[in-house]
Amino acid sequence: MNRKENFLFKTFAFYIILFLLIQISLKLNLKYMTGRLTFIIAVAVVWMFLTIPGYIFSKKIKYISYLYPIINAVITGMTIASYYIIQSIEVDILDCHIFGFILFMVFNYGIIIITSKRKQISLINIILSIIGSLATIYLWTVISVSLGSHLLFLIIIYLCFFIALYLNKQKDSNYLTIVNFASVIMFGGVFLLVLILITEGDGIEILDMSWWKDRKKTR
Repeated sequence: MNRKENFLFKTFAFYIILFLLIQISLKLNLKYMTGRLTFIIAVAVVWMFLTIPGYIFSKKIKYISYLYPIINAVITGMTIASYYIIQSIEVDILDCHIFGFILFMVFNYGIIIITSKRKQISLINIILSIIGSLATIYLWTVISVSLGSHLLFLIIIYLCFFIALYLNKQKDSNYLTIVNFASVIMFGGVFLLVLILITEGDGIEILDMSWWKDRKKTR
């Protein structure tokens, strides 16, 4: 395995591990934390304000660069769980979904290694993920809330990885750069989606008003 293959292998492997951590966190929170919804929400909200400073420190301190994406993954699982608990939705986390996600990641890793077209493959996956998200929204609203919502969360996690991979500079050989950036936009994307869903859009208005007030104070 040459340097390039080793870099990509670590990048894909670490993100797959993060994905599995999200699923474990989601399952554990749905099973044991149903009666502690306030705690789950508090952790997610606090981390939303800490995640950017954490990302900055992860770029400067080696040990934090390993810990940071793991924290993002665990709290992402908690955030997804909060949606299902608040909405009282019974969700079946099927093994085939988890296996399918991993299979797609492994397949794309192989294609990138064979073709050496990281940017092009990443862009294709970004486009397909956006199309897939629209399909799952239809599935969510028309057929099954449980199935559609879970698939949409999976697509967001998948999409964020390829956005990070696409934006990464070819000369940067540190796989943690990609994984950390993917994890921060992943958590941010999931958090905002859950916030929109549970507040029917009011949460975004609250955040926007807070930002506007802070901006006025600085003037």
